Amino acid sequence: MKKLYILFVLVIGSLTANSQSFTATSVGISGDPAFFMEGHATINNVSSTPKDVFVQRVVNDLTSGHSSYFCWVQCYSAQVSNSPDFITILPGGNTDVFRGDLETNAIPGISRNVYCFYDGNNPSDSICIEYIFDATTGIADIPAGKNYISKAYPNPATEFTQFYINLNKGVKNAQVKIFNMLGAEVKSVPVTDTRNSLKVNVSNLKGGIYFYSLFIDGKSTSTGKLMISKN
Repeated sequence: MKKLYILFVLVIGSLTANSQSFTATSVGISGDPAFFMEGHATINNVSSTPKDVFVQRVVNDLTSGHSSYFCWVQCYSAQVSNSPDFITILPGGNTDVFRGDLETNAIPGISRNVYCFYDGNNPSDSICIEYIFDATTGIADIPAGKNYISKAYPNPATEFTQFYINLNKGVKNAQVKIFNMLGAEVKSVPVTDTRNSLKVNVSNLKGGIYFYSLFIDGKSTSTGKLMISKN
């Protein structure tokens, strides 16, 4: 399946003023337009004092059928626009934990998010990043009306991984199963929708190499490799 990694990212500074304390580096987008893309950035504190940094999603301009959410201290639901949690960044320090996620659900289109990172004690001291997710190509490569599972993303995974799954409408019994190197099944997740972005929790699995398969009526239709990484 064709993938698109060259997307649009713009650091636009504060919506009201230039940031006094923050810069953004390692800004980019990765992922698979068929089902899931991820915006990321490293936020740097260039001031001489610690900063309690919150995140606010100030623009959420989505193609119909797309869904966006973001992760800061934790991953929040799509309905959350302002992080309830902050991260303290020391003078000269940084954090790269931010993830701005977009689920496309195999629907072609362009979606746009703007995220602002601001000092909780001085909200005007902020920096904003615009992410433009282009999911207009790659989607057509999914076989129409056929059973299909995308590659795992992220891969390597630590806490979770995701798949986009397309099922024939007649399928009634489908699972994604994960096996260890010895062939033992370690996880099985049912697939209930014909078009489904499936998120699988792998936090309880040990670090190492695994294999995943889409099973239809008890038979494996395709297999891929999954790496689990533990700090």
